[in-house]
Amino acid sequence: MPTYEQDPKELLGEDIQQIATPDDSDFYMETPSLLSAVNPFTSDQRVQQSRQAAFRIDNSLGSFIASAPFSQFDRVDGYNPFDNDAADIKGYEDFADSFINSGSPEETLAIKHRIDQQKADREYLSEVGGAGTISSLAMGMIDPVNVAAMFIPAGAVARGGSIAETAGRFALANAAGSVASEASLQATQETRSAMESISNVAVDALVGGILGAGAQVLAGAGAREAVVNSVGNNLRGIDSHQSIGAAQVFNTTLDQEQLAGLGLANKTLSVTPAGRLAQSPSLVSRQINQQLAENNYFFAKNDEGLATFTAAETKIKQYDAMLYKQMETTRDAYQQYSKSVSASGAKRMNFVDFNEAVGMAMRRGDQSDIPEVAQAAASIRPIFESTKARMQELGILPEDVDVVTAQSYLPRIYKFDKILSDRTEFRGRIANWIQGISAKGADKAGQRIEKINAGLKNAEESAPRAEALASDIAEAEKWSGKKILLMEELDKRNKLISQEADTQARLTRIEKQLADTSSERLQARMMKESSDLKTRLDDIAQAKEELPVYQRHMELLDNPRKYRSELRRLQKRANSTTRLNASRERALKQMEPLSREEAEDAADEIVNKIIGAPSGLVPADIIPERLVGRAGFTKSRTLLIPDERIEDFLESDVNHIMESYLRQVAPEIELTVQFGRKDMGDQIRQVSEEYTRLIKEAKTPKQRAALEKQREADIRDITAMRDRLLGTYGAPQDPRSFFVRAGRVARNVNFLRLLGGMTVAAATDLMRPMMQHGLRKSLGPMASMLRNMDAVKIATKDLREMSVGLEYVLSTRTKAIADLTDPYSRRTAFERGLNWMTQKFGNWTLMNQWNSVLKSWSGMIVQSRILDAARQISSGGEIAKTELRKMAQVGINEDMLRRIGEQFGKHGEDMDGLLTGHSHLWDDRHVREIF
Repeated sequence: MPTYEQDPKELLGEDIQQIATPDDSDFYMETPSLLSAVNPFTSDQRVQQSRQAAFRIDNSLGSFIASAPFSQFDRVDGYNPFDNDAADIKGYEDFADSFINSGSPEETLAIKHRIDQQKADREYLSEVGGAGTISSLAMGMIDPVNVAAMFIPAGAVARGGSIAETAGRFALANAAGSVASEASLQATQETRSAMESISNVAVDALVGGILGAGAQVLAGAGAREAVVNSVGNNLRGIDSHQSIGAAQVFNTTLDQEQLAGLGLANKTLSVTPAGRLAQSPSLVSRQINQQLAENNYFFAKNDEGLATFTAAETKIKQYDAMLYKQMETTRDAYQQYSKSVSASGAKRMNFVDFNEAVGMAMRRGDQSDIPEVAQAAASIRPIFESTKARMQELGILPEDVDVVTAQSYLPRIYKFDKILSDRTEFRGRIANWIQGISAKGADKAGQRIEKINAGLKNAEESAPRAEALASDIAEAEKWSGKKILLMEELDKRNKLISQEADTQARLTRIEKQLADTSSERLQARMMKESSDLKTRLDDIAQAKEELPVYQRHMELLDNPRKYRSELRRLQKRANSTTRLNASRERALKQMEPLSREEAEDAADEIVNKIIGAPSGLVPADIIPERLVGRAGFTKSRTLLIPDERIEDFLESDVNHIMESYLRQVAPEIELTVQFGRKDMGDQIRQVSEEYTRLIKEAKTPKQRAALEKQREADIRDITAMRDRLLGTYGAPQDPRSFFVRAGRVARNVNFLRLLGGMTVAAATDLMRPMMQHGLRKSLGPMASMLRNMDAVKIATKDLREMSVGLEYVLSTRTKAIADLTDPYSRRTAFERGLNWMTQKFGNWTLMNQWNSVLKSWSGMIVQSRILDAARQISSGGEIAKTELRKMAQVGINEDMLRRIGEQFGKHGEDMDGLLTGHSHLWDDRHVREIF
């Protein structure tokens, strides 16, 4: 059995994951569709993000908002961002001018963040392709400067005027608006270069001139009538010359999406949802039908060389290659383990136990005491990591998702039957976990109470300080604009205070002289001087009291930013009392841990949600609502009990887990890629809107009633096909019920009882490739296969990379025939045994081998046929119209054939008439996906 080394970059490679958008060089980045980009109400997160980026980059108002200094930074004395060889701006030397006025490390960091945001916005707009261009144009159009420029009278069409004159006026108006807009953008963006602005002004002037010339040409009634007629013809679907490239793939009419062939024969297809939608009066329904489910129909557009859409179902099936590689890797690891055990003479575990050991290791950082188990776990890990990254890229999972219930991630699939048979034990473990979380939360709440009390004390102390500082600032602002007068008052008081010692000494001397003299006249003079000196000392005392007040005024006026920041801090702290009291109330509530009775009641509710989950899909939020806000529990309602604590109640068989995991995530990923969301809400709305228009255009009540009925039928069929891909169509509400499980057992038994001779009955399938491709095209590869078995092995390996011919391992066709694919089944030992027997039964009866060989042969025929046509087109030759029609039916147009031929010329191989492309080596990602 071959060993397949798994590279994380290949697990979701283009041969597995076909993406509808063309020519995307980034592995995970999908460029949004142009339809989504021009839809103002789109829910596509990539388009919304591109609009936000364009608003910040290409709109003067958005650029100003993004750069406006809403937060004030306290200046740090002596701070210079260019000190220490400009260490603070390392990596930002090209934008050094932006840091000249930075007064603190915080302000420098904010400027760097602003530059990083601008660079990230520009990079993102470039990555999303056409959607980024459309977003930039839209944000530029609603720029206030450009809107104002529209009212400049220079840009008016003059009746009878010359084309050159009007073009000049329009160019002038556009250039004027562009200059103003670019000036605003230059002032608010560090990363906007002068050459970029000059280029934009020149382009705006050129576009304005072209529009002006066109407007003058259309000023005549005849010209306007011709344009109106042309547009009307296009809207009515009248033939018009259009390209057949990938960019025009959605630009088809109802007639082009019509089924080819006789109408009577096509009516027989109405027994299936796909057949009904293919003949729907709604163009959108017909297009969605092709994008959703596989079909082998010919459409009228195929005759024109227009390719049929690639279905999401086709892309989902390609995940089988990942499952095949995982199972083969596990099998090979078990064979190595068996050899090692045989050599050492130790007891060997069986294959099922080995698979469970691999699953357990994957919960423990891919570590195990058994080297082969650890090796298998490490080899399988990239599948989970790649799908996780893909789902994060599409917005299905948050960017910060992390593993918190184990050392490493393994999907959690419950053993429902073990839970039912040992419910008390399972409930007890969950209750113990809930109590433990609650106790820890109560301890943390107590610690928070201490911090909150300290905060309340600070708030109480800050209130009077804030009031005093506000009063000081208000008094100081009375001197605003009169700083010179304030300085004079300060000087006056300083001079007066400086005379205090001399005045006091003179007063002491006079009072002594007054006591010694007997002359009345001299006494009178001395008493008057003594009184004057005492008055001066009183003035000095008053000056000493007033001086600090005036000094405070001066200090506040000299440092307004510092003290206003301090006032804001004090006011914020003083006003935090309400918030802190609310936090204190919550913390007090959380200080009370859950009782054992409360924990067991919550555990009972969790167990009921697990075993009673609709369709067997256990929801993420199963923590009871009443626990939210209690000690240890936040708004998240996910059951975060460590896997190891309930491991015996979880599936560990890595084969079963991987199959269930891929059956769930593959449709979710591919439907999101194809339609933006897995529920296809936008597409269903478009169908409804188109029918609303058709109903308005209907002439009779009977036609309107028929269209209303058809709308319901189309939406029902689309929903059913979507649910079939998701695996939820017709899924039982209670998979553990006796009747559901009895039916599943009966299907397994009937498969074993009645399909033993299915290989003989399927012998006529050998004629299908001949009927489909003709004797020459089908027998040619067969002859090469018989002559060169090495070539067959090479081609078969290529096909397996494309999920073709995997029946021997996966039994996909036999399971589909017998309706045995059930991702939600509860598995008892008896049911697991029956499942294993049905899996092996296809091998014992040679049905799986037959299907693998037949599909491989068909795959080689189709591959050789496509590559042969591509080789002819790329070499400048031509192929028959019927062959081009067949290529279009399988989703390949002439341009794509040419590109396939180029890749085949670089990497493909002609092995004695058997062509194989080695598509996993192709460097054109989009071509590889389509092929």
